[in-house]
Amino acid sequence: MVPQVQLPSWAEQMWLPLSHRSNLQLCTRLNPSMWRGDFNGDGRVDLALLVAYAGSKKEGIAFLLQGGKPLVVGAGIDFGNGGDDFSWMDICYVEDRGTKHGNDKGQSVSQSDALVVAKESSASALIYLRKGKLQWRQEGD
Repeated sequence: MVPQVQLPSWAEQMWLPLSHRSNLQLCTRLNPSMWRGDFNGDGRVDLALLVAYAGSKKEGIAFLLQGGKPLVVGAGIDFGNGGDDFSWMDICYVEDRGTKHGNDKGQSVSQSDALVVAKESSASALIYLRKGKLQWRQEGD
């Protein structure tokens, strides 16, 4: 059974064609499984959704960007050290723009919000947009 999630109308208009074209389904393994943030830095709320490729069940994240095209990582699409299946991930949350990173916490990664993906007591990374492309920044093992 495919989970039903209430999406804002703008996001539903992006999600329906993307899900049909890419054979993606919403995944509710994590709670929450939808994250709000300004991922492209335009001042409007965007969404990131936990998704799975229907054929292989490989998990990933779909970014629905107001004023931009949707972007998908994982779910059969290789991305950074996360690989093509994010089923390893058990923590995910939005980190506000301008948060300092690096060993001395003196380096800001992004002018927009970022998504932190992590495996508890193990690896973590930031996923953020730079010049319209999603970037992976490893933060832990």
